[in-house]
Amino acid sequence: MVGQTYELGPMTLAFKPSEAEVDGAYSMIESIEPPGASVDLHRHPSWQETFVVLEGHFDFEVAGARHALGQGEILVVPRGAAHGFSCTSAVAGRLLTISTPSRVFEAFVAEVSAANRDPSIDVRAVFARHGLELLAAQPQQAPSARHRVEVRP
Repeated sequence: MVGQTYELGPMTLAFKPSEAEVDGAYSMIESIEPPGASVDLHRHPSWQETFVVLEGHFDFEVAGARHALGQGEILVVPRGAAHGFSCTSAVAGRLLTISTPSRVFEAFVAEVSAANRDPSIDVRAVFARHGLELLAAQPQQAPSARHRVEVRP
């Protein structure tokens, strides 16, 4: 069964429906990250993430500690922990993200995706509404669609 797919600039996020999602336990998301793609340091108290590297190499920062991960390695990021990552592969990397509880992260991604298509939507308000706090320096004006991809969760 195929779930909803979102395009955020060069990144693709495919939400994979499962029985666990129906029960509210967790959501599974497969993402393809181009070489050099990164997610700025951020935190969110509403959901926990577990990252499984399916292909490629990624550098993660979690609560001030750095982790280099390759294929088959797993990293759990507790709710509220500051984290970010970058794809360090020469070719696109692929991640499986398990987000707990289900559908919380997808609701955020759906709104950010809509903001990328509609410049009248305030992306900062979307982040605030979902309790996602960016910890990197933020520009004074709303980011362009290109920059929105750089600050995705």
